[in-house]
Amino acid sequence: MFKSSVSLWSIAALGAASAGLFLGSDNSAHSDIAKFNTLLQQHQRMPGEVLVKVKASALRTAAFSQIFDTGRFKVSQVKPFETDRRFYTVKLAGDEQTAQYLEAAATNPALEYAEPNYILHIEGFKDDAPAEKLPAVSEFNQLWGMKNTGQNDPKGTPGKAGADIGATKAWAITTGSKDIKVAVIDTGMDYNHPELKDNVFHNDADCFSDGVDHDGNGFVNDCHGWNFAGVSTNDPMDDNEHGTHVSGTIGANGDGGGHIAGVNWHVSIMPVKFLTGEGSGTLDDAVKAIQYATKMKVNVMSNSWGGGGFSQAMMDSITEAKNAGILFVAAAGNDADDADANPHYPAAYQVDNVISVAASTNQDGLAVFSTFGKRTVHLAAPGNEVYSSIPGGKYASFSGTSMATPHVSGAAALVWSMDKTQTYAQIKDRLLKSRDIVPAFARKTVTGGRLNVYNAVMGIYPPSNEPAESDWKDFDIGRSVESAHPYANNAAQEYVIEGPADAKFMRVVFSKVDLESGYDFVKVLDASGAEVDSVSGQSENTASYYVTGNKMTLKFSADNSNTGWGFAVAKGQIVSK
Repeated sequence: MFKSSVSLWSIAALGAASAGLFLGSDNSAHSDIAKFNTLLQQHQRMPGEVLVKVKASALRTAAFSQIFDTGRFKVSQVKPFETDRRFYTVKLAGDEQTAQYLEAAATNPALEYAEPNYILHIEGFKDDAPAEKLPAVSEFNQLWGMKNTGQNDPKGTPGKAGADIGATKAWAITTGSKDIKVAVIDTGMDYNHPELKDNVFHNDADCFSDGVDHDGNGFVNDCHGWNFAGVSTNDPMDDNEHGTHVSGTIGANGDGGGHIAGVNWHVSIMPVKFLTGEGSGTLDDAVKAIQYATKMKVNVMSNSWGGGGFSQAMMDSITEAKNAGILFVAAAGNDADDADANPHYPAAYQVDNVISVAASTNQDGLAVFSTFGKRTVHLAAPGNEVYSSIPGGKYASFSGTSMATPHVSGAAALVWSMDKTQTYAQIKDRLLKSRDIVPAFARKTVTGGRLNVYNAVMGIYPPSNEPAESDWKDFDIGRSVESAHPYANNAAQEYVIEGPADAKFMRVVFSKVDLESGYDFVKVLDASGAEVDSVSGQSENTASYYVTGNKMTLKFSADNSNTGWGFAVAKGQIVSK
């Protein structure tokens, strides 16, 4: 959560549930990381923030770095209380450090205690039934992805109550900010559409028609964005429908008295067109579109498109966007295929700022067309029969991971609007950790879940049934487990691996995988012979999916052509009982 959210409520104690959680240097019952992680998942709190009380003696004698452990942890801010200078709020660079910081603080002789920066509510506020804010629009019932009460989707399929992103609860906290810029890299946008005209990006420095590049960015009179589709112009008007539909999901003005509401009611949408009216575009124009959006310092790029093979130029442009602090949200693809074995670009680029999005239905299932991938597709979002804006002041329902992507792009912008100092990595972390866990996505996405923007805004992270990364311990397999390098045509090998007897779960870590994608595989089988994972393509330092117990089989097979380097297992890992 964020500072501005705390001010919405009066302070009231959470009660006995938080008793006994204060840990200081004199606390003999020292807890381990797993217990701190459990604690952090149990209560609403400000991610990455810790409240500490410093001993008076330490304030006089200890160095700043010793008191606040800045030598071991990345600390972005230490802010003293105005009311009592023994108390400080410590803001870490990322929430992933919070449990470790609390553990270290428990034995820090300079501190009396440290605790998470919890969020408190007025008495009577129920976490399971928070306030809602409904948009003043006439067709909100069509937007099942925002609020699903079980109503039919636009094609008449009954929904499942709760199979939505929790938007109405998030809107009770924030409806967005024009300060956050989202580049819709697509077919353009009808920036005159009644739902969108108030939220279109406006480049005040160069919003003229005089042929002069007033802001010196190399693009003349780029008032609303740019058009790279073929002839380069400053008019990114949509001549398809796709980009306007995507834009409506991100930022249709929900309090404008129109028909629909976007995830943000207030945001700056920058149309960057590289796809033509026929819905296609070229790699060079796509790269230019990404580079332009990077130059314009957007916060989020929304990319509901894909195709082609791996491109170093594309990957380089996405990496440049990452280095500029920009989040890159991309459609997983509509091939009903496993992206782990058959990558779909640009969603498959392994760059830290990328979020790959699958499509969910109004019954919380994986859409039949949606690409998936346990390792490479991060989460799902509503993408089947999504109702939104199209050019000419009209509306329509479309399906595709193209429609799922703007839900996540919009959620990123909404979360960012609460605290503009956050990094793309923090936003991505919040979106992925705050997902609703849904059985249909358990082995189809990295997170096993579907987007929940309310959880993301509030910093609520539903605990997973998956073992935490900190629980995994290495063990020596005791022998080499790898293919020949390069491996032979029609290779067929099988390796049975046994771990320690006390293993509750077991997996292996591949130091390198270089197999013909979609044709040559390492299958991971459990003790009963059931397949739990299938590894193909190229990767390094990748963990397999786990099996229950202490025994697994790796089954390697190759076809009769186009072999690669092969694979090698670096080590085994277990979670003990």
